[in-house]
Amino acid sequence: MTSSPTIFFGLLIVTLCLVGVLALRLASRGRKQQRAIEELSSALKHSRDYAEQQKTKLAVRSDLDTLKDEFISTVSHELRTPLTSIRGALGILSAGLLGNVDPKAQNLLRIASSNTERLIRLINDILDLERMESGLAPLNLRRCSIFDLAREAVDSMTGMAEAAEVRLALTSHASRDAIYFDADSDRILQVLTNLLSNAIKFSPPDSVVSVEIDAHADSLLLKVMDHGRGIPADKLESIFDRFQQVEAADASKRGGTGLGLAICRSIMQQHGGAIWAERNQGGPGTTLWVQFTRSVRTSDNVAQTGAPSIERVGGATAVLDGEPGSRGVGRLIA
Repeated sequence: MTSSPTIFFGLLIVTLCLVGVLALRLASRGRKQQRAIEELSSALKHSRDYAEQQKTKLAVRSDLDTLKDEFISTVSHELRTPLTSIRGALGILSAGLLGNVDPKAQNLLRIASSNTERLIRLINDILDLERMESGLAPLNLRRCSIFDLAREAVDSMTGMAEAAEVRLALTSHASRDAIYFDADSDRILQVLTNLLSNAIKFSPPDSVVSVEIDAHADSLLLKVMDHGRGIPADKLESIFDRFQQVEAADASKRGGTGLGLAICRSIMQQHGGAIWAERNQGGPGTTLWVQFTRSVRTSDNVAQTGAPSIERVGGATAVLDGEPGSRGVGRLIA
């Protein structure tokens, strides 16, 4: 009889001990959860504060970019008018309309005219970039032939190539019905002439600058390949940034503003295309690639006769042959 109360009280003590241990564990867990909640709340607060700071910085940067763009646009417009007047006056003096000048003065006039032209090109390039990036230069899209645009670009750059003793070659590996796409032809022509101008400037005499066209299911590819000194691997991307030159002395030695390729990339981005540079494999020089998106239309199937189409292209003859729907091959005849 006396053992029953003892057992009961023993069980009660054990139970109370277990309840106490459980309560302590629950309290400890609760404190840990509370600390975790406090840490999470603190992290969220820091995150909100950081996001607010970044938002403020972005707003300030946006305002500064707007002010910068407005400043560049205003200064460029204000500079262009007096520079045009200066160019006209220098032209009159150089032509001798106000009297003959001695050779030394003629050389100074030539230098002044050259630098004036360079400044005007720089201002025009800056304005082009500003208009495109601000959306103030809408595209006038129409159906174009990449072969016709390339032929026009080659033809327009023939004089510069002949002066540099460089030959231009235009080749198309695409069939007649695969060379069409929608684009602003003036802007694409600006891209192609810019690429040809760069290639000619950096090509040695008696070399060839090649323009090749190819087509895939939903895209057109055009490449301009020169055999000049080439571009270092670490600058293949940076050359598309503003005011970038392969070498610092290029601007004074070879002319140019350092904005040409930046303009080309902006134009290609507007068209949903791409442009990039690669070093030539197995030899000196650089290849500039341009990719256009195209869509097939029934109206693009140009009727062909049995004879190939022969066209004059910048001092050489470009031949584009191939039946409709087949793979055509363009070649240059010296």
